[in-house]
Amino acid sequence: MDKLAENGGFADRKYVGYKETVLYGIANSGQTFGYGIITSYLSFFYVNVFGIPAPAVAAMIAVVGIWDTFNDPLMGSLIDKTRTRYGKLRPYLYLVPVPLGVATAVMFAGPLMITDPYRVTAKIVFMYVSYIIWEFFYTIGDVPFWGMSAAVSPNPRDRTSVITSARLISSLGGLGSIALTVMIDLSNKGYIGLNLQQVFAVMGCVAGVMVMCVFSLSGFFVKERVVQSIEEPGVLQSFAYMFRNKPLALIILANVLGSFGGIAGIFSNYYFIDVLGTASANLIIGIPGVIVGFISFFIIGKVKSRLNNKQIIYFINLYGKALSIATFFICLGNTQNLRFMIPALMVKNTLGAITGGIGSVVPTEMIGDTVDYMEWTTGKRSEGMSFSVLTFVGKFTGSASRSLGTALLPLIGYRVVNGKAVMAGGPFGIGTKNWIWAFYTIIPDLLGLLSLVPYFFYDLVGEKHARMMRELADRREKLAEQVTSDNR
Repeated sequence: MDKLAENGGFADRKYVGYKETVLYGIANSGQTFGYGIITSYLSFFYVNVFGIPAPAVAAMIAVVGIWDTFNDPLMGSLIDKTRTRYGKLRPYLYLVPVPLGVATAVMFAGPLMITDPYRVTAKIVFMYVSYIIWEFFYTIGDVPFWGMSAAVSPNPRDRTSVITSARLISSLGGLGSIALTVMIDLSNKGYIGLNLQQVFAVMGCVAGVMVMCVFSLSGFFVKERVVQSIEEPGVLQSFAYMFRNKPLALIILANVLGSFGGIAGIFSNYYFIDVLGTASANLIIGIPGVIVGFISFFIIGKVKSRLNNKQIIYFINLYGKALSIATFFICLGNTQNLRFMIPALMVKNTLGAITGGIGSVVPTEMIGDTVDYMEWTTGKRSEGMSFSVLTFVGKFTGSASRSLGTALLPLIGYRVVNGKAVMAGGPFGIGTKNWIWAFYTIIPDLLGLLSLVPYFFYDLVGEKHARMMRELADRREKLAEQVTSDNR
C-alpha cells in the first residue's frame, strides 16, 4: 500500500506552510530556554545555591509531582471543553507567556530575597510557593502548545514537520543552560563579579523575557485546522475517554516505568562540577553531538520509511542504553581524569546523538496518534487531555528522577557545608565520586529497560493505523459539512 493510501489521502494536501512550521519551532525555543535551566539545575540551585537541605528539596519535588497528577489532566479537560472562534488551544497560548515569564524570574530570585542562611523555613516556603506557581503557568502553556501539534493539520506529514521543527529549533532554548553552565564556572573561578545567587537571578530574568517575547509566537501565528466535535465533553467524560485509550495508556505506563532512568540528568551536574571540577566540560563533550543531532532530524523520513514507530522506540532505547553501559566499563579507573574523560564522553555523546532527532520527534508523534485513536473509537478528539498526559508524564518522570536523585545525595556521602561540597564516602566502601559516576551512567540505563515492556503490547502501527486514518478522513469531511450547514 502506498503512503498516500496509508495516510487516508491526506498526503495529497499540505495545510501548514513553511513560515508557520518554523515559527512553531521558534516559539518552543522560547519556552525551553527557561525549562532547560530548571530541568538541568533545579536540584543544584536549591541545594547548593539557595542553601536548602537536600531531603527538603527531594520532598518538595515529590509533592509537586503528586500535584501534577491532578493539575495536568484537569487542565487538559478544560482545554477540551473550550470552544472559541480562535479554537480551543490558541486562547491559552495568547494569555500564558507573561505570567509564566514573571514566575520564572521570581523563582530564581529567591536567594537574593532571603539572604539569611539560617532562615531555612522561609526558604522552604518560598521554594514551594514559587515553584508550584511556575508549574501551574507552565502547564497552562505546555499542554495547549503540544496539543496544537495534533490540531494544526489532519495530514500526518504536516504533524511530523511541525513536531520536528519544535524539537529541532528548541535546541536554541538550550542556550540558556549552556550560558548558565559557563557562568557557573566563571563565577566559581572568580572571573566575573557575580556570585552564584546573582548568576541564577540574572539567568532567571533572561529566561522570563524569552518566554514572554518568543513563546507568545505560538498563539499569534499557529492555527488549529482539525475540526472538533460540536459537543463539549464534560470533565468526567474526558477522563473516561482517556482510560478507554489503550495506546495512550501503554505510552503512559512505559514512561512511568522509565522514570527512574532520569536520575542520570541529576548526577550529570555533580559529576562535571564535583568530580571533573568543571561544569563547562559538559559543553565541550557535547559539541560534536550537537552537530550530529542536528543532522539526525533530516533522516527521520528515511527511518520512518523502513521502521514503524514501535520499532523505532525499541531501537533507539536499546542502542542508547548499550552505549551508556559500555561507556561505564570502558572508563572505570579514569573517571576523575579530565584528559581521558573528555574525549571518551565526546565519542559516547556523538554516537548517541545519531538517534537524537528521531527520539525527540517519534514519541510526540505517537501521542498525536492516540488523539486520532480516541476520535476513531469514541468520535471525540482530546488534544487537551492526551497532551496533558504527555506533559504530566514528562513532569512526573522528571520530578520522580529529581526527587530520587536529590534524596540519594546524602546516602552516598554528599553534603554541602557553607556552600562547599563535602564527599565523605558512600556505602559498601565505594567512594562518593564513584557512586556519582555510576548514577550518571549504568544505573539509570539498567532501570530504564523496564520502559520497553509496555511497548510490546502497542499495536497502533501498520495496517491498523492506515485503516484508522482512512476512516477518520471520511468522518471529518462529513463533520465539516455539518458544521458549515449549521452555521448557515
